[in-house]
Amino acid sequence: MAPTEHAPAASTTTMPPPPPPHFILVPLVAQGHIIPMVDLVRLLAERGARATVVTTPLNVARLHGVAEHAARAGLPLELMELPFPPPASSGLPHDCQNADMIRDNAQFLPFFFALRELAGPFDAYVRSLAPRPSCIVSDWCCPWTAATATSLGIPRLFFHRPSCFFALCELQAVDHGVLERLAAGGDDERHAVPGMPVPVTVTKAIPPGLFTYRGTEVLRLEAMDAMRTART
Repeated sequence: MAPTEHAPAASTTTMPPPPPPHFILVPLVAQGHIIPMVDLVRLLAERGARATVVTTPLNVARLHGVAEHAARAGLPLELMELPFPPPASSGLPHDCQNADMIRDNAQFLPFFFALRELAGPFDAYVRSLAPRPSCIVSDWCCPWTAATATSLGIPRLFFHRPSCFFALCELQAVDHGVLERLAAGGDDERHAVPGMPVPVTVTKAIPPGLFTYRGTEVLRLEAMDAMRTART
């Protein structure tokens, strides 16, 4: 009779659970964009995800109360600040880190161009993370996050504060050259936006979308390209 072979004892060790997904969220530094993005961060944290808001030092300071409240509730909500001294050539005050600090409409365009300087610190921060974040969610107005996500193969979503209808109108206006016709026409000329579920007409005074005024063409192109290459 063959000797009985004993099966190896079952291992009593268990694998540690995988780390929670880590979402990096990058709002435009304007209160109307930061507030809904922080609401999204809380929703993610409430569902067990690790969520980090990446913004400038001034806005991190403003959000400390939110982070402390989340910590008391046991929510993994984090704040990460990126250095942002506006370039001297921008003509902006040295502490101009939120759109609500702009006192002159002429400063808005330099402000948006200055924000592109955050691309380098953002890239360095994301590359320092191990493991890599699961997803980057960036404001439509922060297309400078796209290169980092593409380079590292990190899924990226874009967050657009206006409605889906607004976004569709903007996309159709760009695709069909409506903005160029508005720029070339008179102030009172009306142009239909093709491909909309209901009729939409626009004029030079009420152009469809953001970054629609003279001097913002590069910003609009960057934002539209980043939107088209996002996962959604």
